[in-house]
Amino acid sequence: MSVSRKTFDTYMLPNYNPGKIIPRRGRGSILWDQQGKAHIDFTGGIAVNALGHCHPSIVAVIRDQAEKLMHVSNRFTNEPALQLAEKLCDLTFAEKVFFGNSGADANEAALKLARKYAF
Repeated sequence: MSVSRKTFDTYMLPNYNPGKIIPRRGRGSILWDQQGKAHIDFTGGIAVNALGHCHPSIVAVIRDQAEKLMHVSNRFTNEPALQLAEKLCDLTFAEKVFFGNSGADANEAALKLARKYAF
């Protein structure tokens, strides 16, 4: 199935206005489009991370983690999260930390903390 910017215009709600190119692969800060033309990715990691694309060390860490656990919901805890929480508390003023995975989680936690503080 071949897709293009016209596919976006036809099937996607235009909440955002993406660029005209459709990246097919990346390495570092370079993206290659469907025609194989290279572009510098000045927005790499917007709103999530700034790791670039396909760095061998990051690929290795992701591959290693994917062979263990792909995703653990917040119904469980996990070793890396607990280790990071402990480190953050040790290195900052915080006594406890909260890890959210969305703005909704962050807002819910803020409301619960405000209610707990007020009452």
